[in-house]
Amino acid sequence: MTRILDNDDVRQAIDLDECLEALATAYRDLPEGRSVHRPTSHIYAHHSMDDASYSFKSVEGAVERFGVLALRITSDIVRQETYNGAMRVEKLPLAGRGLFLGLVQVFSLETGELLGIMPDGVIQQTRVAITSALGAKALCRPEATRLGLIGTGGQARAHFRLLTHVLPIDTVKVYSPRPEHRQAFAEEMSTDAIEVEPTGSVASAVAGCDIICTATSTSTPIISGDLLQPGVHYNAIREFEIDESVYAKANVLGIHTKMGGIRHHLPPGIDDLPGIRQEKPRDWTVYPEISDFLSGRVPGRTDAAQITFFLNNIGTGVQFASMGHCILKAAEKMGLGKEVASDWFLQDIKP
Repeated sequence: MTRILDNDDVRQAIDLDECLEALATAYRDLPEGRSVHRPTSHIYAHHSMDDASYSFKSVEGAVERFGVLALRITSDIVRQETYNGAMRVEKLPLAGRGLFLGLVQVFSLETGELLGIMPDGVIQQTRVAITSALGAKALCRPEATRLGLIGTGGQARAHFRLLTHVLPIDTVKVYSPRPEHRQAFAEEMSTDAIEVEPTGSVASAVAGCDIICTATSTSTPIISGDLLQPGVHYNAIREFEIDESVYAKANVLGIHTKMGGIRHHLPPGIDDLPGIRQEKPRDWTVYPEISDFLSGRVPGRTDAAQITFFLNNIGTGVQFASMGHCILKAAEKMGLGKEVASDWFLQDIKP
């Protein structure tokens, strides 16, 4: 049988501690050859709107001990926009009645059949934040209590939940260029145990914080090295959020994966299309990755005064395989979603 879930099912099935451990296990397995993934790939085509492009994203990865491979795809219409002087890439909700299309498909390594299908919305935000949380545990001072958060969207919410889950954070200062967004975020996310304070600038949001996290869609750097004070840990989800001085300022620097940036594929003879952000060429192999820290091959923070920096530089398929495994296992136990006969996806013709 193939289990089909929606985002509400996924949300109910996610156990943060189980997913944290599953993803940490997959990362530790990478150096031993028991997990495998490839770089994310984007393929683009022209769109009928002059300021937009069609973008198809795909990435997959397998974790042997969980017996699964996951394929994540998105089918997007993208456009670059400017707000408050900052460039950002926005996805346009043109599917159906103002919706988006993103799917995670989970396959059995034993039989090859399709085990489950789910939308990528909740899982993709959570898997990024889980990786950031694992990086923070490896590099942050364990007594960190003050978080400076830049961003108020889905990724920022996921990072708020995960970073406060693994660290004793009791104060969060949040910034968004839209005052109404940061105020709404503070009202929504504040709890009896965590005070959330909206601030009017990036500098005020990060001042005096033990950990800084940028979770934005900006194409313009918003963090520079002069904002990083001794003892701070900084987490970025894309390299576009930082300028080069951050690399120089950090005493300990780690990345998600040495595979580097996204592989971009444009039509022949076309150098650029609207809504495409391409990373600067960089030798990613010189930096330790998350699997190095979690497997003990590379030490993390060794001094309380060190400035540590984790760049969650690109998504990988093992994130979706690990979380997909946990979600499907929980969904079956909880009776979530719908089951359809796997025969719907099988054939008697050899591919």
